[in-house]
Amino acid sequence: MIVCTACCYDKNPDDAEYCDACGSELQAAVIPAPSVIQPQISSPQILQPSSSTTTIAKLISKHPGSPVPEFILDSNAIVGIFDPDMGPVDIDLEEFPGGETVSRSHAEIFLEAGVWKVKDIGSTNGIFIKLSGQTRYGARITIPETINIGDEVAFGKVRFLFQSA
Repeated sequence: MIVCTACCYDKNPDDAEYCDACGSELQAAVIPAPSVIQPQISSPQILQPSSSTTTIAKLISKHPGSPVPEFILDSNAIVGIFDPDMGPVDIDLEEFPGGETVSRSHAEIFLEAGVWKVKDIGSTNGIFIKLSGQTRYGARITIPETINIGDEVAFGKVRFLFQSA
């Protein structure tokens, strides 16, 4: 059994990728090798502009047959599910596979100084980011985090690819 590092649920099957309780990606146990400090020789680097500096972006669903294949982001957006008392949200994930893991007010995606960020606004099942080129999602975010083009973002169990529009 795999123990979830986000919620400590300890009954996940050994071959599970996501926690059955909270939907976070399960981390394989890794024992770090002892580190050896090697001197580093710096070489000049050419700085490239951040890939998150686009002012229009989109979330592309990673679920086949999604009710909405993508959402365009051109300003701040609230992610969640519709609630008659709270009203509509900008990105409604109720009908998506895994939508039952999304809170009414789950997340806010916003542009800050030309950089797209996501923050948890009181979700039950969290937000997770898989950086471009990585194979696993990171730990549940607890503070606003930058999202770059090519990153994947999971709101509970509902996953999206973040791209430029």
